[in-house]
Amino acid sequence: MADLKKLPPEDDGRTVADMNVEGFKWYRPKNDTYEAERKKLRELNITPRERRAMIKGALSVMLPVALGVMLCVAAVFMIAYFWLR
Repeated sequence: MADLKKLPPEDDGRTVADMNVEGFKWYRPKNDTYEAERKKLRELNITPRERRAMIKGALSVMLPVALGVMLCVAAVFMIAYFWLR
């Protein structure tokens, strides 16, 4: 039989290090404004169709910019490739 003193201690719920670090996706501010903002968003009662329309609008604005940046990067690589060849 194993000695009870050699067993690891159980998790008692104490916090050794606070992992609530700003910038992480699970970060929660200490104040109540975060919950208030979430409540306001829930009260908007946006339908799935409206949500998809918002996402489509945001993507239609960002996509041309992203494609332009990708084309510029590709052009720089092509110029460097032919120049250093």
